[in-house]
Amino acid sequence: MSFILTAIGTLILLLSFAGIAFGVYMSTHPKTREPGTLFAIWWVPGLSAAWGVMLRDPVTFVIGSFCFLVAGITFFIHTNGSRKLSARGSRDADRRSARTTRENETRSDRKAAS
Repeated sequence: MSFILTAIGTLILLLSFAGIAFGVYMSTHPKTREPGTLFAIWWVPGLSAAWGVMLRDPVTFVIGSFCFLVAGITFFIHTNGSRKLSARGSRDADRRSARTTRENETRSDRKAAS
């Protein structure tokens, strides 16, 4: 039984390290910097949960799993909320740009008429 728990803990530990490495890789690119950082931070409690399985420590496993769950929910809410905000912000920027263009054209027409 202890061999199986150690093997499962090792697999979860490797998965957690891969998640952190992928998040760090994502954070090196400008377009995915913020989600990549959050993704890497999200997997840190996964390391503690995996360590709890490997050490056969239920308290470490439960606390790590709980923190992993909370971080995952936060990651999900933050990435979905920022997409909605960025889409709304780009629409507002387009409207402001169109209004500024119209105002500039009106000014140039007035100068040309005088």
